[in-house]
Amino acid sequence: MYLKFFGLAERPFAITPDIQYLYLGRQHEQALDTLMYGINQRLGFVMLTGEVGSGKTMITRALLSRMPNTVATALIVNPILSVPELLQAITKDFGIEVRQPSPQKQIEALNKFVLSKVAEGGNALVVVDEAQNLSTKALETLRMLTNLETEKHKLLQIMLVGQPELLKKLKSHELRQLDQRITARFDLTPLTDSEMVRYINHRLYTAGGGGRVFFDAKACRVAYSESKGLPRAVNLICDRALMAAFVQGTCMIDKNIMKAAIADWRGRPAQSPWGLLKRLVFSS
Repeated sequence: MYLKFFGLAERPFAITPDIQYLYLGRQHEQALDTLMYGINQRLGFVMLTGEVGSGKTMITRALLSRMPNTVATALIVNPILSVPELLQAITKDFGIEVRQPSPQKQIEALNKFVLSKVAEGGNALVVVDEAQNLSTKALETLRMLTNLETEKHKLLQIMLVGQPELLKKLKSHELRQLDQRITARFDLTPLTDSEMVRYINHRLYTAGGGGRVFFDAKACRVAYSESKGLPRAVNLICDRALMAAFVQGTCMIDKNIMKAAIADWRGRPAQSPWGLLKRLVFSS
């Protein structure tokens, strides 16, 4: 709705994980370097954690996009699965055909697959998103899969991506062996106030709005106070702020516009942009 007014090619603050909008602050570069190192060195387990909305999915997508063609990848996005279902999901995503669904046959087929990848000079990576939802049995099964190894290397690399609850789960007595096997880990923290400003400007510029729309310093302070630097919350707030500015016919997002956007977000979180438009028109 507001794209033409601001000279934007697309919505800059959509919450879908489009890696062309990836903001690489210092910690994001460190996260990618740490995880890539663990995978390239065939260390077995790597882990990425962070609060809801901290950008874990974006980092994961960016990491996968950087993988060379020699690395086969399987992405599990719904880990609320039984052990047999988890194994079947992994082999299916790798494109492995297994006639019998038993766990033993799934593991045998997976072992054959990763051996063939190593023989070709390649690697195999399983990424499990929302890993805090995995059962203890499923996590133990993943640990057992990293027993597939040669004398020098792990044949299968596994990356766990999850919320802080995953860290708590791994501290349990039952999962102490798995916790010890995670050799490369990174915990994403929220953006600082200055990083958030750069993040906002980066997304505006990427969407084609360089110099046409501007968030002033007070508006940014209000946004940071509300979002706590979590990128998803920043996106939701800033998207509503653009809508509010469009309705008022201004390209400057100030403190008042930002406060109105936050009030709408908090008051009617599921409301569409049309609802915000009507609210602002009839209250003016």
